[in-house]
Amino acid sequence: MMRYLWRFRSYGRPHLGTLVLGVGLRVGELIADLAAPWPLALVIDNVLKGRTSGPLAWLTGIVGSSPLAMLSVAAAALLLITLASGTFDYLGDRVMNSAGERITAEIRTDVFAHMQRLPMSYHDRQAVGELTSRIAIDTSRIQDALVDLFSTLLPGLLALAGYATVILSVDWRLGLIAIGGAPLIFLTAARYTRLTRQTERRQRAAEGHLATFVTESLQGIRTIHAFGRQDLHDAHFATSNSTTLNAGLRSVELRARFTPLLEAAAAVATAALLWAGGLGVVNHWWSVGLLVVVTSYLKDMIKPMRSMSRLSITFPQGAASAERVAAILDQPPPPPTPHRRLPDRATGRIDLHDITLDYGRGPVLNHFDLTVHPGEHLALLGPNGSGKSTVLSLIAGLYAPTRGRLLLDGLPLADIPAIWLHRQIAVVLQDTFLFSGTIADNIRYARPDAGPHEVARAAEAALVTEFTERLPDGLGTRLADRGAGLSGGQRQRVGIARALLADAPVVLLDEPTTGLDNAAEELVVRALGHLVESRTAVMTTHRPALTRLATRTIHLDDGTPRTGGSPASKSTRREAARATRRAA
Repeated sequence: MMRYLWRFRSYGRPHLGTLVLGVGLRVGELIADLAAPWPLALVIDNVLKGRTSGPLAWLTGIVGSSPLAMLSVAAAALLLITLASGTFDYLGDRVMNSAGERITAEIRTDVFAHMQRLPMSYHDRQAVGELTSRIAIDTSRIQDALVDLFSTLLPGLLALAGYATVILSVDWRLGLIAIGGAPLIFLTAARYTRLTRQTERRQRAAEGHLATFVTESLQGIRTIHAFGRQDLHDAHFATSNSTTLNAGLRSVELRARFTPLLEAAAAVATAALLWAGGLGVVNHWWSVGLLVVVTSYLKDMIKPMRSMSRLSITFPQGAASAERVAAILDQPPPPPTPHRRLPDRATGRIDLHDITLDYGRGPVLNHFDLTVHPGEHLALLGPNGSGKSTVLSLIAGLYAPTRGRLLLDGLPLADIPAIWLHRQIAVVLQDTFLFSGTIADNIRYARPDAGPHEVARAAEAALVTEFTERLPDGLGTRLADRGAGLSGGQRQRVGIARALLADAPVVLLDEPTTGLDNAAEELVVRALGHLVESRTAVMTTHRPALTRLATRTIHLDDGTPRTGGSPASKSTRREAARATRRAA
């Protein structure tokens, strides 16, 4: 169980001083708690029974032995001890939990950064909701476990050692009776630690599946409404929610059963102490005040036992979550590329030699060869599933070929730094994804350092201003989730403006006009004419309007070029020239 939590020990090292300070504050609270019963013993033995004994008996030489003086001293001491205990408790909680929050933030940052850099092949196998659950929830469970290690386990062990030492030093007979119940309490806790860990692992998995389903449903809410299939999703949610509920109820049952058993074990030890201690008072082996102190210590000693026993819940939760988070961190990132001097801008030549790509369901491309010359506009045609989009994904560096070589300006993509590659290639997808923020923010996404005038020029060239001029805030209009409120053609023009602002020498167009009506398609093609001008362009399309921008077309069939490539006809070239002039 601790093996997975130990994996994250490096995140606690920068905060070790703070954590040690928190442990020290807990020790201060322990010392105050050890002193707490003695004012009561002073009142019982020195005031009510007229005796002068015990650790506080020396006070009689300072304040006198009168009952009023002893009562005053006892009351003042009780207030000071309680204040000190509360102060140490407050500072300890604040220091420990602050360190825990910082540790969690660092873990969450590293996991998110690592996850973003994992290859697309990993994300294709994972559900968005599951990954979201691991970052948002599991990291908090790790925090709880790590904080409890310093705020509960270590202080608890120190408290037990302190109470046991003091009890044995006060009277070894009472001490042996008092600590005799400790093994029973720990055996009870050990029994439930194993059961709780299994339950927590099942509960976390069920919660992850539920989060995945909810995320998927919200992403597809338009489809749900379009088909009116809320009932189907209700049924699926009910099944997943029932699994999560059953796992949660099992966890609740274990926690509810555990507390009474722990209290029963503690009651056995307290009853034994009261019986034997009372017998000792009757036989004058020790004073009533001493019995009250030892009984109080036993009660206080049970509190850290109870707190540590609850770690049988926190640690399994943290271990299960740490296992899930570690599964992300254990995924190997893309291998580092060697450092090399590269020009600021590529010429745009693309070569694919004997490329084969297999997603695990059979090859999508098989011994594929293609050369795209600088400034050429190549259209990949063919039926769905023929591998057109896969070619674009390979050129964009989203996937690595299973076999073969892919070159940009004669340089293998595997040897090119990713940051340089992404500056050379701009992509316009079939469905442009817009992030939360303004329209200008989404255009600036391609180059965050771009100034307002550059964004405005890109928006004008992509015909974005054609519709933003009618909006109250223009380019500063804030978008709803995923750009809701804009039409498909408007979203595509924002995506084209984004690619224009990137000013990359290579442009990839993946069915950018699919689903648009003729009027919207005409506007998007006009904007694309600006984009592909003086750039290498590779596009996939079924639409003749976009094909007219191509200078060469290739037909794909089952991942293989059919009869190689073919130059565009004279009429097609004339159309391309006219489209370029219209764009200019």
